[in-house]
Amino acid sequence: MEFPQTESEHPPKYAVNAEKKTEEKKIEPNISFDSSTQCSGKEAILFKLETAGEIDRKQQQDSDLSVRMLKDFLEDDIDKHSFFLPPKSLLRYALLLDIVKPTSRRSMCFTKGYGRYIEGTGSVLQTTEDVQIENIYKSLTGLSQEEKIMRLSMLQLRFFTPKEIANLLGFPPEFGFPEMTTVKQRYRLLGNSLNVHVVATLIKILCD
Repeated sequence: MEFPQTESEHPPKYAVNAEKKTEEKKIEPNISFDSSTQCSGKEAILFKLETAGEIDRKQQQDSDLSVRMLKDFLEDDIDKHSFFLPPKSLLRYALLLDIVKPTSRRSMCFTKGYGRYIEGTGSVLQTTEDVQIENIYKSLTGLSQEEKIMRLSMLQLRFFTPKEIANLLGFPPEFGFPEMTTVKQRYRLLGNSLNVHVVATLIKILCD
């Protein structure tokens, strides 16, 4: 679970430990749009079906100071409104979203369906850091669809831009796309999270 050491380089500073293959009990989400009851799961709000181990892993990743924060990879001058999730997607997929903040140190893999599909295609960014996700989700029970959309919109969830995904995947700052390519095409070209630094290391190992 780590890169093999070659004669021309030092041992890797950080090794990836293999995850223990243990059976973990599935826990139900503790918030439901159609229920007046809530289940407590380690005193945390779950946004989709997850194991306790998955929650712990995310928390550990966000507390790993050796990993840079997402804000280091974000664009400064963009039209955020053009990347906001549409209201229908907020309402339909609210419990499935993987929500990260600029101060997070992790995200899901980005696939070529990002921007068109929601579930399993990549994380979405919460741009209002002063709003607590837990408070928003706890308040959704019993609300009308319009009210739920208004509450969820307070998080100002948006898609990562193609340039931001390229930054996360290790492409150099000068990397860019031809002007005639659409945002959809750029997402498709970047899809499936092929990291430049990982590929470069693998090629170096093969050549050595």
